[in-house]
Amino acid sequence: MSGLVTAAVTVAAVAFGGGGDGDDGTSDTEHSRTVGAGEQHVVPSPDAGQRELLLDDLEAIGSGLVADEDQAVEDARWICVDIRREQPEDEVRGVVLQRFRVTWEQTGSVLDAIRGTFC
Repeated sequence: MSGLVTAAVTVAAVAFGGGGDGDDGTSDTEHSRTVGAGEQHVVPSPDAGQRELLLDDLEAIGSGLVADEDQAVEDARWICVDIRREQPEDEVRGVVLQRFRVTWEQTGSVLDAIRGTFC
């Protein structure tokens, strides 16, 4: 099933302008992805400095949160989509619980780290 989701995201990214070369010679998908059918949702991606700040902030919350740095950043990117789509705070915190495996109290700090760095 996850293969279908990956394929759908790839098709959506290409269909909505993702995957082309950016002005700096990198592909658009290296910076962000576009997902969604009728409505575009860009999955933001932190630049190198924002990434380091995010990882530092997450590590301050709990060292286990950045054991897999790439996964931590990927999870933060998708949580940012929920934030930008103005999902209810409790729902976003629930996603933080699942993705980062933190306590309910820590979800607020994780959200602050995401919002304060690139989202």
